[in-house]
Amino acid sequence: IRPSGYRVFFNRDEQKSRPRARLPRIQQENSVDAIMPIDPQGGGTWVAVNAYGLTFALLNFYQGRLPKGRLISRGQLVKACAGFNTAKDAIAYIESLNLAKYAPFSLLCFEPEENRTHVVLLRWDGKKILRSEEHCPLISSAVRYDEVYSSRINVYHDVMGELPSADASEERHEGDYVRLHQSHAPNRSAESICMHRDDAETVSFSQINVDAEHIEFYYADGAPCDTPIEKAAELRRIY
Repeated sequence: IRPSGYRVFFNRDEQKSRPRARLPRIQQENSVDAIMPIDPQGGGTWVAVNAYGLTFALLNFYQGRLPKGRLISRGQLVKACAGFNTAKDAIAYIESLNLAKYAPFSLLCFEPEENRTHVVLLRWDGKKILRSEEHCPLISSAVRYDEVYSSRINVYHDVMGELPSADASEERHEGDYVRLHQSHAPNRSAESICMHRDDAETVSFSQINVDAEHIEFYYADGAPCDTPIEKAAELRRIY
């Protein structure tokens, strides 16, 4: 995160049987322009950025308690957040909801702010909503979470352990993050950041660039290890 903006890099892992998402495009939420892909199954999204430079990214929290009965898609929460012009208001909205009909989740709230090195995390564990401050990376897995976390965090430090100096090019820095999300280390499996299991795999990659004047959404409609990453949409940032 920098005073004028930030970058978000996000792999989405899903069951192979889940319908393919619709590509990211500009749409309005509460009269606010936002870019987001759409999950046709739930009608929501897992990541969205709006014209105010706010990004909201959702991961499943498999270690929480799954509520009983019919559930509301968690992706609807991300869409709703994209309609706010401050992270504070979006966070207050989530914390005001009765979340009893939502499966557990971790929701990251990004905003450009000087001297901030963390992002706000809202975690619904099926019983209560908790707010904390997090640093990258954030890792989610439905299977063998402790093993997967340990493996991926080691790969993260191997790739990003020595971050580029202030004189290094921004392109190299971004390239490191892209390669990280394409990585099959230590092997192509449930443990790798570009994840591949018999029943599930990484199905897309998103990169969001927020700068002082522009917002760009880059997307791979498939596993980033073998799918081109292309610009899907862009917005002019407003204040």
